Amino acid sequence: MMMLSLLPIQALHPQGRRRRRLAVIPIILVALSFINLQENNRRNQASVTDSYKHHNKFVWEPPPRRLDSLRDAFPNDVSNITTYQDLHGLVNFDIPMPHDLNIVFMGDSLTRYQYLDLAFFLSRNGTWDREDHDEHFEIRDGKMSWNTFFTLTNEMLSPFENLCDCSRFGKNKDTARENRYFYEPQNNNRLTYLLKFGHRPFRSSWDVSYINEHSDSLVNDPQNVDIAQTLNWTEAIEDFVCKMMPRPAFFVFNSGLWADDELVEVDVQTKIVQSLSNCNIISVYKTTTIPMIDEPKNHNRDEMCQLADICYNVSWTGLVTPDKHADNVHFTPPIYSMLNIHLLSMLASGEVLAVNS
Repeated sequence: MMMLSLLPIQALHPQGRRRRRLAVIPIILVALSFINLQENNRRNQASVTDSYKHHNKFVWEPPPRRLDSLRDAFPNDVSNITTYQDLHGLVNFDIPMPHDLNIVFMGDSLTRYQYLDLAFFLSRNGTWDREDHDEHFEIRDGKMSWNTFFTLTNEMLSPFENLCDCSRFGKNKDTARENRYFYEPQNNNRLTYLLKFGHRPFRSSWDVSYINEHSDSLVNDPQNVDIAQTLNWTEAIEDFVCKMMPRPAFFVFNSGLWADDELVEVDVQTKIVQSLSNCNIISVYKTTTIPMIDEPKNHNRDEMCQLADICYNVSWTGLVTPDKHADNVHFTPPIYSMLNIHLLSMLASGEVLAVNS
């Protein structure tokens, strides 16, 4: 701080005293300006530090509005929880309705069902209660064709999921497409799901420049469709996700249950995170959910947690009891809802999420 040394005023002639007072005023003003500048610099530096604290990049931090209830909706530490019943008892399903979400989910069927669960929640103004819709949103009935499943789930999410670039026949995964775009305008919430099976390329007939126009477009007949995109992970990010407008805020990804997944390759991991960083999208790597009967597959991608902006650790799925499994890898209610509450709670804890008052 600037130090000021003043002569005893009472020793001066009255006129000199007044002149001395006038001479001191500019010095005091300079000193106060210097102190204010130091304080402003300190606050700006603290703001920059806070912005980098969560994701090592600048992010918009909205004013907190009922964020506390969302932050606390899922336990921060599950390492000491040993049973599914105990975990379920600590999860708060009555969470506030978020707004201004813009999330891209990319991955396999586990990611699809998580997307469908969150889309249903947002389309019903913040309720997880599906009543008779459970079976369709948690697992496809094996007797139902894939195209019937696409049509049915798309209709259930109407009018918010207007775009479903979806086509699949039988067990043929090589030509499968399932890309969904959800927009709920009242709260400005956007979700996108992009199918990615292991090493198989991302396939789409969408022109990325028009997917935000929300025109009805349920595509399930491939005969008259031109495939505009056949891309690997990094190409899909750079040539599709990064070109979406408005640009997504978060990219949640995983397909670790596939032993031939490209994510085992270190250079692919690095390129994914770098590509997302280049277009200012926060990378959220979801660790692989634990099957009911675990198999020795290459689905552990712990190194991705060190590279991604956010590590979304769902190892707690190893606690899920058999009655909450639809099969060895897929779940029944309320597991996908718990996955989404965990995700939203984690984003709220980083103050990169807003909720309604």
